[in-house]
Amino acid sequence: MPRGGKRQGTPGKAYSNRTDLAATPNMSMNTAASGGMSASMSHGGTNPMQGPMIGADEVPNLSDPTMRPGENVMTGVNVGPGLGREALGPMPPAPADPVRQVLEALMLMSPNPDLARAMQRLELEGR
Repeated sequence: MPRGGKRQGTPGKAYSNRTDLAATPNMSMNTAASGGMSASMSHGGTNPMQGPMIGADEVPNLSDPTMRPGENVMTGVNVGPGLGREALGPMPPAPADPVRQVLEALMLMSPNPDLARAMQRLELEGR
C-alpha cells in the first residue's frame, strides 16, 4: 500500500480514528469544519485575542536612523552632555519595607499596643 501524500476521505463514511472526517461533524465545536472559524485561524493564523503580529521589519535595529533626532543620546543619564535624571520625570516610589507591610497587615487584623510601638519604632528609623 502506498504511503504518504495527500489523502481524500469518502464523504458520508464514518472514520473511527478521524473526528475531522466524521459523517456528521460536531457543529458545537468552534472549528473550520463546522464553519466556526476560518481555516487560516485553525492552522496557526492570528488569534484575535492576541492582537496583530509584529513583523521582523517593525522591530528597530541599531543601524536604523534615530527616532528622536533632536534629543542627545545621553539624555536621562547623569553623566555627559544632555539633561540628567530630571528629564525622565519623578521617580516611582520605593518599594515598602516588608517588615512594615507585615506590621500594617497585622494591625488591620488585630490592633494592639505592641504592634503600634513596633510601627512607631519603624517610623523613627525612617522605614
